[in-house]
Amino acid sequence: MNCLHCGTTTSNGLALCELSQMKAAGCLEYLPVYFRNLARWRPGRAGSRPVPGSRVLYDGETRKTDRVSAALDEIGAKIVGWAMALADDRGIELPDMDGEADQTAALCRILAEHLTSIATLEWAGTFVAELSEHEDALRALTEDVAPGWYAGGCGQCNSGTYVIPGLTWVKCNACGVVTYARDHLDTILDEARDWVARPKALAEAVVAMVDTEQSVIRLHKRISKWGEREQISVFRRADGDGDEIGPKRFLLGDVMDMLRAEGQTRTNDDATDTAVAS
Repeated sequence: MNCLHCGTTTSNGLALCELSQMKAAGCLEYLPVYFRNLARWRPGRAGSRPVPGSRVLYDGETRKTDRVSAALDEIGAKIVGWAMALADDRGIELPDMDGEADQTAALCRILAEHLTSIATLEWAGTFVAELSEHEDALRALTEDVAPGWYAGGCGQCNSGTYVIPGLTWVKCNACGVVTYARDHLDTILDEARDWVARPKALAEAVVAMVDTEQSVIRLHKRISKWGEREQISVFRRADGDGDEIGPKRFLLGDVMDMLRAEGQTRTNDDATDTAVAS
C-alpha cells in the first residue's frame, strides 16, 4: 500500500505513512494558534483595526471584505467540513462551541485524536495536503498583518491602542498620548499569550514590559534552555517528509508562566532563608 499523501510505500496497513501522520499532527497543533491570533483582528471586534490589503469578493452581491476575515471564513469552514466527514464516517459526536476560535481549536483536537482512524479513509491524503496549505496561509498572514498586540482603550480618548513586540511604549494613533507598555501589561498578555516567536524576539518583548527582567541576552539563553529541557512547547515547521526544519519557536504564554514559577520559587526560598536566620 502507498501513502495517499506522499506516495511512499507503507508497512503499517494504513493509507498514511508515519511521517504524513506526523505532518498532519503538527498542522493540527499550530493551526488553532494562528487562527486565534488572527481572529482578534476581525473587523467589529473591540479594539480591532483595519487590515491592509482588503479585496472584493462576490457572494451573491458585491461586498468588500478584509484578508483576515476571508482566510478565517474559508479555513474555518474547511476544518468544520473535515470534522463532519470524520463524524459521518466514524460516528463521532462533535462539540457545540460558541466562538469560532474555540470551535476551530476543539475540532483540531478531535481530528488529531483520530488521526489513526483518518489514516484508513480514502480522503486522508487530501486532508493532509489541505492542512499543510492552511497552516502556511495562516502563518504568512499572521506575519504580514498582525505585528502588534491590542493594549486596551486609550486613557484619554478610549480608542484602541497597540504595542509592537519589543517596544517599551504604547502610542495612541487617535490622540497621540504615549504610555508605558508595562502599564498595559495585563491586557497585552491576555492578548498575546498565544504569540509564537523565536527566543530573541520573546526576550525583547518581555524585557520591554516586565521590570524584573533587565537583560535580553540572559533571558534569550534561559528561554532556549527551557526549550532544550522540554519545559516549554517547541514549535517548528515540517517539510514534505515530515522532518522538522527551521528555527525553534515558543509561546509567550509558556515563557511568562516559567518566569512566574521562577519568581514564586525565589520568593519561597527567600522566606525560608529568613525563617532559618531568625
